Amino acid sequence: SHSYISTMASTISAHSLLWAIFVLLSIISPFAASQDLQPYDCIDPQNPGLTSRVEIGQNTTVCLYAGPGGDWNSNIQYKRFSVNLVADEFSNYKVPGSFNAIAGSNFFNGNATQIFAASQSALSFQRRYYDATTNYIFPYLTIIVDVVDGVVRGIAWDDACVFCEKRQCIPNTYNFDGTEATSEQASQSTDGCYLTKSICEVFQAAGNDICDLKLYVVWTGTDVNGNVLMSSDTRFSAFPPNRVQEKVVGSYDSIMNDVQNFGQDVKDKFNSIGNFFKGN
Repeated sequence: SHSYISTMASTISAHSLLWAIFVLLSIISPFAASQDLQPYDCIDPQNPGLTSRVEIGQNTTVCLYAGPGGDWNSNIQYKRFSVNLVADEFSNYKVPGSFNAIAGSNFFNGNATQIFAASQSALSFQRRYYDATTNYIFPYLTIIVDVVDGVVRGIAWDDACVFCEKRQCIPNTYNFDGTEATSEQASQSTDGCYLTKSICEVFQAAGNDICDLKLYVVWTGTDVNGNVLMSSDTRFSAFPPNRVQEKVVGSYDSIMNDVQNFGQDVKDKFNSIGNFFKGN
């Protein structure tokens, strides 16, 4: 379970109404991006004493930032989504309607939409959610929050190549200056599986939200009481890739059954999706 504590930072006026429609807004917290990364700190401002430490079974705050690709050390406009999650429970946070707003309407008016996660004062590397040049969507986003005695020391991206064949997994990790991060530099997996925008549009037409922006969260290390955090054992990459991919293909087959009454053009697109997932 989780509770929403704040949504929205640095409003972009041209599309603010659209964003407000597809996100459940609670407390509006304006921050401006600058070379000082402190504005990206992530705690619950209503209860900083509780959420500034990680304790198994208690709320801890995770933030998801979204904005244009490029140099985040300059003044840019972005949005922040904050949520309280129960520490050490395999969790996820989805931004409803985000695919249509970002990929459909190019909300950030750029060539790409980048995202990153934060908790306490720790930040992840950036990942690309939507590439407007290639029309690729990267929907598989899982962070591993590394904790030492209740203090978040780092946030790493889980291996996102388990969802697809190797040929469909490409580099997708970036520094805050907009340059691509290597696995040697980041000391973590830097590649990710993609879906095409046209495939995502068919998923949306079938009522499936797989392409909406969604962040999965697990923890590792020790909480404030010295107890070992175990939820990282349930991350997707902890399972054999063939099992994960079978589940993805199974989801496709299930959706296919739901579109028997759709037009032939939609069915043709679904056939191409099947070939995409199954490597044909």
